[in-house]
Amino acid sequence: MSELKGDLYMVSSSFDNLILKCREYSKQMAPKNLHHGFEHCLRVSKYALEIGKRENADLLIVDMSSYLHDIGRGREEKGEYHTITSSRLAASFLRKSGLPEAEIEKVVHSIKSHSRKKPHRNPPQTLEAKVLYDADGLDMIGAVGILRIALSASLRGEGWDYVLKKTRWRLSIIDDFLTASGRSLAKERRKLVSDFLHQLIHELVEIPGH
Repeated sequence: MSELKGDLYMVSSSFDNLILKCREYSKQMAPKNLHHGFEHCLRVSKYALEIGKRENADLLIVDMSSYLHDIGRGREEKGEYHTITSSRLAASFLRKSGLPEAEIEKVVHSIKSHSRKKPHRNPPQTLEAKVLYDADGLDMIGAVGILRIALSASLRGEGWDYVLKKTRWRLSIIDDFLTASGRSLAKERRKLVSDFLHQLIHELVEIPGH
């Protein structure tokens, strides 16, 4: 047995190699920006392993899903949402890597169900999917989450109204975590997001049109 991710979990050498392959594939496929790039996947992996360990989840499924959950961004077919693209690409990659079909299906479900956006929401049914959902949500809130809103606005060519709308939405999702550990970690970030929103509103009042 070899240790991976510090003291978070122990897996066989073959699983070590599979995780490393997922990490490298994620780095290759992830968008080349700070909003949904590879560093986002690294943070999601960190949060997911922390939550997964507390919740006694299958950490192999959790970590593979974390690395692969956004690999379809920017590669969507017409009318396809990135969760579907990412799950399709992940399934193909994992089959070529020799992962059993039952395990692939667990990863696919986790990826398909990680979005919070209502038109694309597919409620997580497994513990591992709930862990990914919560881990991805944690990266939407807190200091990095706030900065990601500004990055998104810049990429889209949006203004302050977009930033305000997204910040309000990010504050609202703090009550939308599915595991006890995820809810606990999210609540720790509530004050930061709330204080930022109130200060932003205060500062924008001074700008005509806001």
